[in-house]
Amino acid sequence: MAVRLVILKYFSMFGLLFAIPALASQAQNYGLGGETTGRANSVLAEVSNPFAALYNPSLIAAQPHPIFGFSSAVQQVAFSTSENLKLKNQSLATWAFGFSYPFKLNRESSKQAGLGLAFSGPFQKLRTFYAYAPEDAFAMRYGGSDSQFKATLGAGLELFEKTLFLGAGLSLYLSTAGAAEETLVGNNPTGRMALDVGLNTAAVVGLYLKQENTQTAFTFHQALDPSFIQSIDGKVSIAGSEILHQPLLARSTLYYEPQTLQLEAQHQIGSTKASVGIGYEFWSQYKAPILITEAKDNLGAVRTTQVANMALNNTWNPRVSFESPLSSTLTLSSGYQYRPTPVADLSGAANYLDSNTHIVGLSLSHLISESSFLPGPTKLGVYGQYHWLNHRQVTKTQPTESGLKAYSFQGNAAIYGLCLQSAL
Repeated sequence: MAVRLVILKYFSMFGLLFAIPALASQAQNYGLGGETTGRANSVLAEVSNPFAALYNPSLIAAQPHPIFGFSSAVQQVAFSTSENLKLKNQSLATWAFGFSYPFKLNRESSKQAGLGLAFSGPFQKLRTFYAYAPEDAFAMRYGGSDSQFKATLGAGLELFEKTLFLGAGLSLYLSTAGAAEETLVGNNPTGRMALDVGLNTAAVVGLYLKQENTQTAFTFHQALDPSFIQSIDGKVSIAGSEILHQPLLARSTLYYEPQTLQLEAQHQIGSTKASVGIGYEFWSQYKAPILITEAKDNLGAVRTTQVANMALNNTWNPRVSFESPLSSTLTLSSGYQYRPTPVADLSGAANYLDSNTHIVGLSLSHLISESSFLPGPTKLGVYGQYHWLNHRQVTKTQPTESGLKAYSFQGNAAIYGLCLQSAL
């Protein structure tokens, strides 16, 4: 039986080599740069958003001209934990690119439509994937990989002239499934492998209502839960004669973004814009990045990794923001968001670490007038955002395989970067 367990461990590690990677997206955690980060993602009703394809595609049709945006930033995450708990800190450089192109439906009509796209990801790699054992402690939102390459395509349509706009889009992500056959017999190990990479989509739908001094937006984002599945058929020589045949299946969720409903209103007060919004996130269907292994024992019975049940709550996430000019060329934006944790109880066997979080953002942009070097008015800016994860004390009410009986943790996350936005 000991030999069989060693073989199962070997094949589980082998399967992970073929995972296409990561935990939460850059946009969901921090925003995509500039106003989106500075205003703590409270930009669903902001028409001058170059990343409208992802945030609210209905904005594309309401924009007066094409908009291009690019940002680059550094993310840093640090945890403070008790001695018996270790969480990996993180530092990652990221980028984001957005483009919107509104146009008239036809020469006779004054109504507009529009197309847009938003890309984002880390510089160093496309993704990083960590699959954990059921008893492992891991940060749900931070510390693994807070960014994976993500692409969103969107389109907007003006329903009622200069009043009501509808938009829809698709976020694209990858899932993988493969099969491998390994024969470890004699001095010549051989194998075969097939790997399928599938392109999946998640829907984004938005509405934008424009009035004289007030704008209102509503959005729906479908959940993202790409998966990794790897089946392995192994044959291993034991004592030089007996051949052990061991089929195995390894699977995991690569990362997870919850389904969300969001409502936001923005009001113009003189030269200042102020917004208030709330999002409802469906965490009750969360899928953790835990490696599930299925294998047959020596009696032919299927053995599957046992994962403790974790009850997660859906959450309400309120946020506020403002944007105000400091001069004819300088504009200041700021925002606050409260992100309650969906993990109400950590006293069981599972260790999905998360805590209530306060988020504050700030951005400062400088307007450069159109010139022979620039296609249109251009904004250059700096931005940043800081997250405070509240201290949390955990006491276990039942024994766990990891031996964790009690621990505490808290943390902080920050992002700071440069951005460029231009009207074309």
